[in-house]
Amino acid sequence: MKNKVWNKTIISTEDQDVSIYPTEQFNGIIVETKELDGDPFTSRLYLNRDEMELLIIKMQEMMNYVSDK
Repeated sequence: MKNKVWNKTIISTEDQDVSIYPTEQFNGIIVETKELDGDPFTSRLYLNRDEMELLIIKMQEMMNYVSDK
């Protein structure tokens, strides 16, 4: 395997940080959420390519549903 380098991506909102970074084996990604209210709890979601694609489709469907007037 080639050496791969990836910087963690962090998306910050008023309420939480969402971090996205690869697994150690570079066979998937980790999506981690952390509340900014001082709560030490974080949640992690481990996704491979197929799971990620399904999650994106379902998120788009839900956004379309809630955005329809």
